[in-house]
Amino acid sequence: MIHVVGAPMAGYRLEFKRNYAINLTLQLYTRLAIGQIDSQHIVPDSDPQAPLVTDSSPKCAIEVAATQIPPPAISQNFLAPVNDTTNRRCQEWTMDYVHCLVHHQYLNENAIQIVQSARDPPNHGVGLNPVGGGRGRGRGQ
Repeated sequence: MIHVVGAPMAGYRLEFKRNYAINLTLQLYTRLAIGQIDSQHIVPDSDPQAPLVTDSSPKCAIEVAATQIPPPAISQNFLAPVNDTTNRRCQEWTMDYVHCLVHHQYLNENAIQIVQSARDPPNHGVGLNPVGGGRGRGRGQ
């Protein structure tokens, strides 16, 4: 898994999760097919029994591409709607990353529209929520 983790009020960091099993997550998720990447550009799967390893060192072409996109910094006003410059989330980083993968011809252009159509609106998540709300088993279970 390639993603940025963090929060608007703290900033984000790039993370590679190796041997990640999405079916074991406790967070809500939706799988979205956006295309296929030639195997020469990715790290091959390891032993399915291998433990989860998290790092930030790229090991293949698509991971190197991820390092070219700066993770969102601390938001100037995390209660304001997203604006693509001073208030960015992981979703804005993901869009930039998909654009990069298309630019390098690792994905077809239609991936951009697929990911864009699944994004939350700019005001999604704006505000404060009660502690402990919304945790449950992933949708894929």
